[in-house]
Amino acid sequence: MRKIFGHRGLPRIYQENTFSSINKAFEYCDFVETDVRITKDNQLILFHDPNIGDDLIKDLTLSELDLVLEDGSLEDRVLTSRDQIDGKANFEIKTDTLEDAEVDILFQIMLSILNDQDIITSFNWKAIQSFKHLFNCHYGVIFDKEEELFEARSLSLHDENLFFMTHHNLIDSRNFDLPKHKTVLWTVNDEKDFQRYMEMEIYGIVTDIPDTMQLYRK
Repeated sequence: MRKIFGHRGLPRIYQENTFSSINKAFEYCDFVETDVRITKDNQLILFHDPNIGDDLIKDLTLSELDLVLEDGSLEDRVLTSRDQIDGKANFEIKTDTLEDAEVDILFQIMLSILNDQDIITSFNWKAIQSFKHLFNCHYGVIFDKEEELFEARSLSLHDENLFFMTHHNLIDSRNFDLPKHKTVLWTVNDEKDFQRYMEMEIYGIVTDIPDTMQLYRK
């Protein structure tokens, strides 16, 4: 059975990347994908964008974030324990604004959060490769460009455990040659596309509407 991943929870009903949204989504899906960033005082927050207004999240403490966060409660986003999430999580680690030392701190903190059913992924392939021997869970790389398929294929030949979080358009590329049972497609909100992908031998599909897409399970 293909796995359904709720993209940031149930974002069309609840505020995305909140525990309220994530835990409600488990009524419909197998995993929830959520974004993790680090604050100035080395706290983990579930947030997609690198900034709030003119301020980078990495430059704000939790107290400062509490003053500028407009959507929902900060408490509903601060990740301190794996017990806050009721099911299997795909943690996307956001490092786009971080220096190398900050990336290391973020991954080190995540090591204490993960459980063996989770998947930890990032666009930062280097960090995933550096830390993979420390993970007690699945791990993978994220990409959305066709030219990245060749490097991903090379990695797959040397690491049979690596997952590939692939933009769904790439599955139709003539250059796609990754192990489909380790491939997760994102982000699929067209019902016809979703049904077609469900027929493939892929591991899973990420969607904003798992409450609708779960109706197409076989």
